[in-house]
Amino acid sequence: MARDIVWETKAEPFQGAFREHFTLITSSRKYSMLPTPQLAELALSLVRIPSESGREAEVARFIESLATSQGFVCEHIFVEENRWNLLVTTGRYPQTLLTTHIDTVPGGPEPRIGNGVLWGRGSCDAKGIAAAMFCALCDLRSAGRQDIGLLLVVGEETRSDGAKVAAKKLAPVRRFINGEPTELQFVSGQKGVLKFTLSATGKCAHSGYPELGHSAIHTLLDVLQKLLSEPWPCDPRLGKTLVNVGVIEGGIAANVTAPSAGAQIIMRLAASAEQTEARVRGLLPPNVAIEIDSISHPQVLNVPPGEKSIVVGYGSDVPHLRPLGEPLMYGPGSIHVAHTDHEHVSLADLETARQKYMQICLEESAIP
Repeated sequence: MARDIVWETKAEPFQGAFREHFTLITSSRKYSMLPTPQLAELALSLVRIPSESGREAEVARFIESLATSQGFVCEHIFVEENRWNLLVTTGRYPQTLLTTHIDTVPGGPEPRIGNGVLWGRGSCDAKGIAAAMFCALCDLRSAGRQDIGLLLVVGEETRSDGAKVAAKKLAPVRRFINGEPTELQFVSGQKGVLKFTLSATGKCAHSGYPELGHSAIHTLLDVLQKLLSEPWPCDPRLGKTLVNVGVIEGGIAANVTAPSAGAQIIMRLAASAEQTEARVRGLLPPNVAIEIDSISHPQVLNVPPGEKSIVVGYGSDVPHLRPLGEPLMYGPGSIHVAHTDHEHVSLADLETARQKYMQICLEESAIP
């Protein structure tokens, strides 16, 4: 329903989240709600804009332009130069946040729509979700809900830089709904993450006389074998702790003992991150250094009554955003196609997610 409103600005901060305090008051001017954007068209537009981690500014500006044209209030939450999170509200500080990330990994198929399917990098992880959430926000405002906001963060695919900043700069909310490709099911549990880099140091020697040197590669391989064979914890809900050696590099020539070697490892945790890190450090000899790139605890999340749920083995921004409020996690698409050269999501699933986001925000009993 259209309302007669203007925005009255005050200089004082609004709960530390807004630089200006916007107050909704009645006036004689007409404010007509613009039509909700077509979900498929919006999702395709977002996917067409490259937004690899660290290069999210263009897609953020696009969404901001659309949101302001629809009468929403937008605020930049500074992360670093030319990078910011985007907070979209009706002008009131929200009690519930819809939130997802707008960065992607590189690559992906050509953005397109065909046979009811959206293709392209970010289609399911997570710009299609961002489009569904924005459309849900428009629907909620039309339904009279002024206390819902949309938080779009940067850097989830790397170190969750945007989520960490948002948790520090925003005032708490009652709850937030984090969008990830969960196949239209709510997440009841999420494994933790321990991502680290190992650097081994050796000594050069002729390969015909290896006793005169020491191979960093041989040392590193011994450590990696220990990591892979260690009996890591299991959890009845979360399952096994997993170890993946993603990158190995080192050495200078086949006939020289390697002076250095390194590996990048990520562990999906079913137990305490700190305890797991301590066990990893205990496996390392003196000439192998470790640098922790990312760490987060396993998460147990609420599920609305009567909804289907799953446990996921991938990371998200939930651990970093948790200081803001009680989390839910839900979204369209499958993680099994995210990050691949055939990433896609069905338009029907995007529409289902849009309706579910609206339903959850309208139902106060959704949080147990």
